[in-house]
Amino acid sequence: MRPAGAGTGTQLQGARNVSSDRIGSAAVPQRGAEFLMAYRSDRVAVTDRARNALRELIEQHGPILLYLRRHDAGEPAPDWLPIRDFRAATGDTLFGRLAWHTELWMSEQAYEHFERDHLTVDVPADAGPPAGGDEPAADTAVFLLRARRLSAAENAAFEARKRSRG
Repeated sequence: MRPAGAGTGTQLQGARNVSSDRIGSAAVPQRGAEFLMAYRSDRVAVTDRARNALRELIEQHGPILLYLRRHDAGEPAPDWLPIRDFRAATGDTLFGRLAWHTELWMSEQAYEHFERDHLTVDVPADAGPPAGGDEPAADTAVFLLRARRLSAAENAAFEARKRSRG
């Protein structure tokens, strides 16, 4: 079962990209693959379990993204949905890029909560195969975000990128 679509807007005009300063655009200096890989993942990481779940979902559904609507008490759990079903609403923010060109988007409210955090996308350890099955059902994949505050050095780099974007 797939979660419902994320943002309700139909335009990207109000959406923000704070993760990688528009990788592939003129805003990012082209310094080679090593630089881009390190640069694109400085605010978000992916565990092996989550990477495997993303791969399975992409194999079954094509390109997907993760979207965090809001942050409530407890561990935040972003929804996944096919890219073709996503419409960024005003204030939605591209937080980071993950494995296989998957993106992590979040609502303005969620971004305000995690702005100064490094996030790790994970899958719960108890997310095993359904009863009577050998493989986990990819359609029921559950992702969790684990957060830690940015270190002083990471925070300084984040502030420098914010200033350079104007």
